[in-house]
Amino acid sequence: MKVYSLVGPSGTGKSHRAVLLANEHQIPLIVDDGLLIYAGKIMAGSSAKREESKMGAIRRALFYDEKQTEEVKNCIKKIDEDKILILGTSLGMVERINDRLELGGIDQYIDIEDISSEEEIEKALSVRNNEGKHVIPVPTIEVEQDFSGYLLHSLELFFKKDNKTVRHEKSIVRPRFSFYGNLSISNRVLVSLIEYLIKDFKDISSFKKIKVDEINNQLNVELSLEITYGLVIKDFINKFRAALKEHLENNTGINVKEINVEVYSLKVEK
Repeated sequence: MKVYSLVGPSGTGKSHRAVLLANEHQIPLIVDDGLLIYAGKIMAGSSAKREESKMGAIRRALFYDEKQTEEVKNCIKKIDEDKILILGTSLGMVERINDRLELGGIDQYIDIEDISSEEEIEKALSVRNNEGKHVIPVPTIEVEQDFSGYLLHSLELFFKKDNKTVRHEKSIVRPRFSFYGNLSISNRVLVSLIEYLIKDFKDISSFKKIKVDEINNQLNVELSLEITYGLVIKDFINKFRAALKEHLENNTGINVKEINVEVYSLKVEK
């Protein structure tokens, strides 16, 4: 299966553009915000836009729910198409979705700026920031039952295909988490999460410097450890870094770009 990805910050119009992009490249499957969409229909998954909180939406979109993940994986195998498009806010996000769904690697990365003008992106951001509206690239009839009680209406899209005009309907929804503002996690909370994980590693006897920076919605972590003498240091640090990356991403929904670990001392057991 050839895997495409469409990457762009939240609110820049990815879901709006996904149908045009899929039509251009003849891609029958789309993964968007926790849903598997096939030929304009929701086939599996659960929409992140139904979540009550921004954190819940992030976890849903990243397929942290095992039941949701297995449902989508099985449906992809059953449909057995040769192309799929993954939507995400960053390279790290689409790569993680690819890994979770076991699609075998992304073949082509497409940036929203490659297929939308600056004016179109600015307009999409304005609608998102001022009105809190989100697009689901399927007809309203597909989602109205799940989104009962939400602000919901349809948008029609027309494009040319084989010299014929093709109509496609999309749904516009205002999720509940849009009323709650942006997600913000303090640096102190991030440091506390790291300290919590350190306690689970018996061979870490002490630590001193922990520094966490969030840049472009990605985390960079630096820390210094004292570990037990006799360990294979490289293997231990690689194991710790992998565990820390998973721990932070699972609990915050934020991509971890880099973890730098310094071993400043070795503790000799008496």
